[in-house]
Amino acid sequence: MTRHPGVPAVLLRTALTAPLLSAFLVLAIAALTLAGGLVPPLIDAARTATVQHQIRDIPDIGRPLTAAQPWIAGMQRGGPGKKDVWSEPLAVLRAERDRQPEPLRGALGVPRVLGDFGGIDLQGDRKTPRNVVRLTMDPGLEQRSRLVAGAYPRVTDPAEGIEIVLSEKAAAALDWKIGEVRDRQGLPVTLTGLIAPRGADDLDWQMLVGSLAPTVQYTPMGDTILQTVGFMAPDEAGVLGDLLTQSTTYAWIPLDVSRISAGDAATVSTQLRLFTANPVHVGSSGDFFDNGLQFSSPIADLLDRGVTRGSALVAVVSVAAVGPLAVAAVVLALAGRQLALRRGRAALLARARGASLVQLCVVLGGEGLLLGLLGAAIGLAAGAALSRGGPDAMTMLVAAVLVLVPACTVPFTVVADLRRAERRDGAAQRRRPWMRLLGEAVVVVLAIAVAVIPQSRGEALRVDPVLLAMPVLIGAVGTVVVLRLLPLLLEALLRAARARTGLIALLGPARALRDAALRTAPALAAVIGLAVAVFAVSFAATVSDGIGRTARDATGADIAVSMPYFEDAQIAAARKIPGVEAVATLDADEIGQGASAGVKDRVRIYAVDRDAFARVQRGFDGALPLPASLSATTGSSIPVVASEQLLAQFGDGLSVNGHPVRVVAHTAQRTPFGNPEKWVIVDRANIDRIGVASPLITKLFATVSPGHDPSTVGKALTARLGDEATVTTADRLIAQTASDPASSALRVALMAAAAIVAVLLAVAVLQTLLLGSVARARLLALLRAIGYPRRRELPLVGWEVGPALVVALPVGVASGLATSWLVIGALDLRGFTGGEAAPALSLPPGWLVATVLGFAAVTAVAVLLATAAAMRVRSAEAIRVADDEGDG
Repeated sequence: MTRHPGVPAVLLRTALTAPLLSAFLVLAIAALTLAGGLVPPLIDAARTATVQHQIRDIPDIGRPLTAAQPWIAGMQRGGPGKKDVWSEPLAVLRAERDRQPEPLRGALGVPRVLGDFGGIDLQGDRKTPRNVVRLTMDPGLEQRSRLVAGAYPRVTDPAEGIEIVLSEKAAAALDWKIGEVRDRQGLPVTLTGLIAPRGADDLDWQMLVGSLAPTVQYTPMGDTILQTVGFMAPDEAGVLGDLLTQSTTYAWIPLDVSRISAGDAATVSTQLRLFTANPVHVGSSGDFFDNGLQFSSPIADLLDRGVTRGSALVAVVSVAAVGPLAVAAVVLALAGRQLALRRGRAALLARARGASLVQLCVVLGGEGLLLGLLGAAIGLAAGAALSRGGPDAMTMLVAAVLVLVPACTVPFTVVADLRRAERRDGAAQRRRPWMRLLGEAVVVVLAIAVAVIPQSRGEALRVDPVLLAMPVLIGAVGTVVVLRLLPLLLEALLRAARARTGLIALLGPARALRDAALRTAPALAAVIGLAVAVFAVSFAATVSDGIGRTARDATGADIAVSMPYFEDAQIAAARKIPGVEAVATLDADEIGQGASAGVKDRVRIYAVDRDAFARVQRGFDGALPLPASLSATTGSSIPVVASEQLLAQFGDGLSVNGHPVRVVAHTAQRTPFGNPEKWVIVDRANIDRIGVASPLITKLFATVSPGHDPSTVGKALTARLGDEATVTTADRLIAQTASDPASSALRVALMAAAAIVAVLLAVAVLQTLLLGSVARARLLALLRAIGYPRRRELPLVGWEVGPALVVALPVGVASGLATSWLVIGALDLRGFTGGEAAPALSLPPGWLVATVLGFAAVTAVAVLLATAAAMRVRSAEAIRVADDEGDG
């Protein structure tokens, strides 16, 4: 009785016939699945970091939600006094915060509310600078401060005066001693104590600007004003009576940036806008003055900006990842083909015994599927452990694609080989050439379709299936071109070789012409791989150039310096600093009234010395249009340069401050003077004519002489002008923008994509050469039998893939350029550059040449490795294996 082995035994015996190939498939799929599983959480982390970076990029005092209303909330005019003024407003604000939906509620901190008694001069008899002291009632003062000297203020009768405390630095700057009384419009104000913060970094003190140390401001005449905060007893509001008409209620709610993730940012932005849309009534008086606290915050706009950058990052990384995924599929297909060759003899025997093609496909496909599932399971498990989370839908899709490649390749290859053998025996008809033409036509039509669709719908910021398909389809078209050009090249080489002596020069083109499979895989891998690398280089260069252009536009010159007020002596000193070639100033920055037929609105008025500013911007990217006619001082209208946003609103017949103006130039770009969209620029000689009475010089622009470093010159300007000077250079702005987590993640992703496709290309070339190793070794054995020298395998190996790669390199570069032009033009990159206009495509020749040379070097290494493997195959073994596999 004959015993038939069970299915597990058959599968185990089959797997053991090619254990290295099976292990390679499992490990390759596991590694690729692991990489695919780690990318989404890393991108999410980068998106969250860039969202939080947008918020952290503004000062701490700009992050809380703030609101103000006249009067003290909950108090009534002429009504009875209160001993507990602030408990109701605080309770209402806390309840309002608790009513907010998640995730906004979790990001909001404990609300704060206080009363302000107005800022007014409190001069003493001593000769001190002019000062403005805001008298504030803070219900949490004693919890957030410590007493340094004296006593905290008491609730007093305003008719007899009020008591306050100051910080040590404020009292010293105002030269105000404890116990000294100063006058506030007939109201005596007594300093009873000195305080200091209880915490090292308390947001409440930062929100009250000038509470720790006086801030300094300047009048148009150059006088110094010290501004600070004095704290009254919190419940003093309950006894102020009619004096409350001079008071204001301020409130703010802190925002915890760390509680906002990329996934929640868009939701938090929407919830913030809804929260700030309606006032919060914190008092029960119903008084006419109770307008409610209308909160405002810039956070929603910053979150939207972070979401935009994160969406752009996801879109770009997704497009860049398609190339490595396609090349990985080629590598897995080649591995599946190698495995199929090991199964060819068993499949031929099964076919001879009556097995159908469907049965063979099920068995062979099942083996590839099991190997793929094992590798995917290992990769997903490792990814889940490293990322501390389960795989998302995209990761599962990538894993499924990787699993299906060997599951389809193994049976397809075996069946194709069987049919090829049957065709040799006359059992089937040959495949008609029109099938190949039809397939190529479908690829070309699809590529044209995905190229046209993005051009008709404008820039996008999302993961688009059309953009994802574009690199693969363009690479497929490039492969079609390579496969059409390659036979022409090989035939020309073959004709040339027939006219010369040399065996390898004749055999090389002949073998390459005979086996089309050896040309397709490396050509596809080379075209797609090189296209991805070129796209990565051009995209990085485009974003980098865009960031530089935006930074230079924002700076306006090599160096920009801002100060509250520039004196003539300081400007003269700046001109004398070594390295400063030219200097221009912003001579006025005022808000004016614009008007035309039926339209009135505020307009920003900037005044510059046209000639001086043109000198500092000469040869500068993004220079403002400043025609010579701007300097004209005669005529019935004033020449101005205007923003296109202003012209779009006002049209013709524009006047500013009641004076007719003549637009001599216009531009859509923003000025380096500020962010307003509606503005006009006049020459300094026309300041009086346009109605600017007391201009202040607040900005200085300098051009650096050749051979000098702007950063070094900027430090010298800071040292000469003092700590109040804020020096900005284009390099500093570029560094700030480049430090954004999204930009850093983008650079890493593009470099990783280029490196991965380079490695995969080497593996694909090596696998392709190994596929032909048996036939090559048999040919070498025959050549040695007729006297061909040993260890001369390199020329023969090089002929197998060399011509295909030589043709694929320029086609790959062209495919990469086409991908860059189409994809970059379809993506909105302003989130990366920070500019108003999309950056122009940049193609750095040096980096492109380096990329091509790098891929050529990778290919050369793969050929050398395949040659080394060929040298290890013995002639007798090669002939025996070739006979077994039917390779003839």
